[in-house]
Order: sequence, then C-alpha cells, then structure tokens
Amino acid sequence: MTPDYDRVVLRANRYLRERIEPAIYPMLVSVAIEMWEAPGEPVPFETAVTSPYELVELGRAWGRPWGTTWFRVSGVVPGDWAPSRAELVMDLGFAQGRDGFQAEGLAFTESGAVIKGVEPNSRYIPVSAAPGSPFVCYVEAASNPDFLSTGWTYAPTPMGSRTTAGDDLLYRLESCFLSARSDAVWSLAQEVPLLLGIATILNTGSTRRAEILVALSRCLDAIDVQHVEATADAARACLADALAQPAHASAHHVVATGHAHIDSAWLWPVRETVRKCARTFSNVLSLMDEDSDLVFACSSAQQFAWVKQYYPELFARLAARVGEGRFVPVGGMWVESDTNMPSGESMIRQFLYGKQFFDEEFGVEPNEVWLPDSFGYSAALPQIADHVGCHYLLTQKLSWNDTNAMPFSTFLWEGIDGTRLFTHFPPVSTYNSDLSPTELNRSEVRFQERGLARLSMVPFGYGDGGGGPTREMLGIALRAPSLEGRP
Repeated sequence: MTPDYDRVVLRANRYLRERIEPAIYPMLVSVAIEMWEAPGEPVPFETAVTSPYELVELGRAWGRPWGTTWFRVSGVVPGDWAPSRAELVMDLGFAQGRDGFQAEGLAFTESGAVIKGVEPNSRYIPVSAAPGSPFVCYVEAASNPDFLSTGWTYAPTPMGSRTTAGDDLLYRLESCFLSARSDAVWSLAQEVPLLLGIATILNTGSTRRAEILVALSRCLDAIDVQHVEATADAARACLADALAQPAHASAHHVVATGHAHIDSAWLWPVRETVRKCARTFSNVLSLMDEDSDLVFACSSAQQFAWVKQYYPELFARLAARVGEGRFVPVGGMWVESDTNMPSGESMIRQFLYGKQFFDEEFGVEPNEVWLPDSFGYSAALPQIADHVGCHYLLTQKLSWNDTNAMPFSTFLWEGIDGTRLFTHFPPVSTYNSDLSPTELNRSEVRFQERGLARLSMVPFGYGDGGGGPTREMLGIALRAPSLEGRP
C-alpha cells in the first residue's frame, strides 16, 4: 500500500533535521579557540598573526557592527583518521535559513594562504594536517549587521555605519569542532530532500510520485536512529532505483552554471565587497579541487582587480582556473552597470576597460553582456554590444515584474538601429538558484518557448556574501543529471 504522503514528508523532514544531518559529522573533536579584535578597519594577515590573542570558550559574544575579529583555532588530527578527511566546522552565530547578509569569515593557513570562506551554508574548513599531527588556522570574521533580523525594509537604519551603529556585540560563537565527514550520511542528506522535492511538484495521481514515496518510506525504515552512519548505506540502497529513473525524452534541458552575484556597492562598505569577493572566490576554487565538473561564471573586472590587489596568492590560483576554462570571466564590463541612466560613451568605456583587463590578465575576451541584476536597458544597447564584439545578452531581473511581464525567455532583441542581440532570460527566474526540484521545475514551467525549444540556463550559487555554489548543490547536480520528474 502506498504510504500517506503527508506522513512520509513529516517523518522524512524530522529524520533529516534530528537524525541524519547531525550524523554527518559523527565524531566531534574539541579544539582550542583564541580571539583578537582588530581595533578599527580590517588588517592584513601579517598584522593579525602577530597580535595578542586570548583563549575563549564557545558561547563567547563577539563582533561590533562592521568590525573584524580574528579567531585562531588549533588542535590535533586524530591518528586513526584517513588522510585529508579532517574538517574544522565553525558556526560564527549564523542566522538559520539565510545565505548571507550577516557574519562572514575567511580562513587562512598558519602561513597566510587563503583556504576558503566560512559562510552560513558553507561552514567547513579543510584541514591539511596529517593524522596525528597538530594544526593551526586563522579565521578573519566580519561582524556585518544582520539587517534582515530586525525586519529592515529599506527604511533608514543607524546600523548602516560604524559611526552610528553603536558598540553592542552582534554575534555569539556557537560551535567550533574538528571532525571527519561521513560521506554515506552526507549523501543520504542530499538524496532524501531531492526525492522529496520531486514528489512535492508531481500531481497526487502520479505513478512516479507513488514510487518515490514508497522508496522514501523504506529508506527511513532502514535507518537505525541510534546508529545512522552504520545504516546509511542500507538506507541509500532503498533509494537507488528511484534515483536511477532517467528524465523523459521530452524533458526540458538546463545548463547549470556556477555563479555568485556580488553587488559592488549596496548594504556595506566597499572594503567589505573586496572581502566578499575573496571569500566567495576562494570557496569556488576549493570546490573546483573537489569537483572537476564545476564551471563558474564571474563578471565585473573590478572585482577581479580587487582580488589581485589585496589577495595576490588567491588571484594566481584563480588565474590558473581561468586558463583551464573553468573560472570564466563573463560580461566584459568593468562592473555590472546600470544601462538606463549612463551615456553611450559611459557604457562603451565599461566594455573598453573591462575587456582590456580580461585580455591583459587572462588572454580572454568575453563576447556576451552579463547583466542579471539590471533594472532596465537603453534601446541602444544591442548596437553598443555589437560594436564592442558582444553578441549575446543574459539578464534576469525584469522577469520579476508583476505588471509588465516579459513574454519571452529566449529571443532576438532588436535595438533602435536594427541591430539584433541574442538574449536569454533564465526561466528559473533567479540568478541565485540552489538547484532544488522546485526551482528546476520553474525553469520548465516558465520557459516561454516550450514546443519550439527546450534549453535554458540556471545560474546557481548564493551571492552577496553567501559564498557562491556549495558542495550540496554540486552533490544534487551529480546525482540528478537526468532524473524522471525534473529537467
């Protein structure tokens, strides 16, 4: 008998929250945590590493508005762990259920090399020390105010500036431990919500939906809640057939492209944009070391230039990935500019300086316009784009209009002089996708050219300090390149 859908969903979500996710890190090893607060503006690693640290306990309050606090974490990797499996997992006091707009961190080795960002949805730090060996790492933590927690809705707020935000500490160090991730449990934590999501978007009379519910019910039955890691493989085996069903021959196709939209100027100082770029780009490079399929599209020459100036070692690693065609400069502009108010010369210079930078640094020339977050466009943009050697446009924000809805997803935009520009509005209707079944289903449902074409792009990854793509997103992409019930 097919199990009751509502009960399966409730049970699966409870297992995920209370049993599966806590078992991803089955052994928690304590570490020593020390803290030093920078007195004003951010300081370079060379200054932070020689500063006086104090030993602190978990639960310690930290972080004045727009301040920087450095944490020094040390410990010993257990001798019986497999090489390269140790991870430091750190919760700076992140607000749950949000991907950015709050505290952020950047981890460094003891010698000052950037490791990766520490974000709400990417809290782990790889530890390279061998089994039985000590390790030390530093985390530069930014205490950016969490505007969204106060119900902020674009009204004036004193939290926007160091001079008016006060000195109350904003965050509390919630957890920090060393562990070795259980691959089996982590995989189970990706596969259960993937199938749940597909079942959610299928109609109640769907045979596919019923098969998924049965598989999920058997999976949960196979889990021993007292020994999750030991039974994870058996639970996953119950899902194998449901995950092996290919997509329909007529299914929509999506190209999942890593991305992280970072506003160069918005709710934070420009110096914070520089650090957001370093955190996000280092996350992407770390993921590329794990997953050879990840390709990341990155616009705005200015952001590359900031990383080159302030993080030269990170920039060198980034440049190597550009050479491999995996970290891809897109758009050709100095920043993702407004195209309503600036003059034609201003827009041409955006391309002139942007393309010049990409050519000089990487030997590449982007041939598209990449403006996912623009509010509108000059009717002369097709002519300008053609003039500077750009033949395609990707944009997004106009698809959010609640009155003048865009009637096309993929089309030729004809400018005032007759020049045509091949244009794509990703029907996923976001440039921060998490590749969930709900969002990929939206790609198909909102694709305006159904019946004429079946291909669209999905830019995925958290932006504005969320850290970009996550390994959970990549895990879903790996498990479902062709899966019945979604593109």
